[in-house]
Amino acid sequence: MRIFYAAEFPEAVKQAMADNIAEVKKHTVRGSFTWRDNFHLTFVFVGECAPNDIEKLKQAADSVVAKLNPPPIDVVIDGLGTFPRPDGAILWAGMKTQKVQSEPRNILSEINSALLAELRAVGINLKQEYSRFVPHVTIGRRVELNKPLELIKFKPVNFAIDAITIMESIGSNKGIIYEPLYRAEFIKKLRA
Repeated sequence: MRIFYAAEFPEAVKQAMADNIAEVKKHTVRGSFTWRDNFHLTFVFVGECAPNDIEKLKQAADSVVAKLNPPPIDVVIDGLGTFPRPDGAILWAGMKTQKVQSEPRNILSEINSALLAELRAVGINLKQEYSRFVPHVTIGRRVELNKPLELIKFKPVNFAIDAITIMESIGSNKGIIYEPLYRAEFIKKLRA
């Protein structure tokens, strides 16, 4: 099983992202773009796991939610960036919290760090840990643009993250699909 922790997107957000990709595609020479149903924010990529590891993975997610006690997190997806690769760039849209005075912390990075610590605590060893967490949504791979990033229109997308989801990446005859296995839901708090 190929596993990662993610924030799932509601249907309206998936559609808004698909609309943004349609605009981005007008300015590309080539690329393989993310399917509408596969949009997500990856908190931690775990990699190959045995089915009997699922309980440990659930325990880690539940522990992070209990320790951090986050309310639903208001975020905005906005601004394009790339991760250079020899075969073409990974094109992504950045994600950041819509900080309010009552929630000044960088909660997305805190979730990433807490998940890494909890995975180690329950005996899940990651094949690779990245030195820096960059909250983003992958838009496409092997992308070659014919226009500078800053000139491509991208409409900001707002929504609230309300859970950490354990996802399985499954190969199919249609390509890779992501299947949610478990949701550790945030505690709903009344907002002032």
